[in-house]
Amino acid sequence: MKKKKGKSKAKAKSKKPAKKKLIKARAKVSKKKKVSRPAAKKKSAPPRSSVIPPLNSVLLGYVEDYFAKIGVVALTLEHKLALGNRLHLLGHTTNFEQTVDSLQIDHQSVSEAGPKDAVGIKVTARARRGDHLYLIR
Repeated sequence: MKKKKGKSKAKAKSKKPAKKKLIKARAKVSKKKKVSRPAAKKKSAPPRSSVIPPLNSVLLGYVEDYFAKIGVVALTLEHKLALGNRLHLLGHTTNFEQTVDSLQIDHQSVSEAGPKDAVGIKVTARARRGDHLYLIR
């Protein structure tokens, strides 16, 4: 009977190294390097027109930023704008009209601004980035 136990131990010893080899082989497979691809650059597209423009109006531009503490919207104009003109702000949750009382370019008050000017306009209600600003004729 002692011989049978010795044979079984020998068989058990021979099985252990075989398992280690399998583990090493699996470890080699999992160490493959992953190929990293460069991140795709996002293109800045103009906002979609999700609002119906008011009658007799011209699109002045889209709100680029809103400063809540001072109540000012910043945008780049597409048409001429002057003090006293009537504006209409439209957006997902924004809808109000007002006259232009304060108009600034680079922190300097001006009476009128032309196309492609970056301006700040004092508004009476909250506006959001992407809102549409129309000039009422």
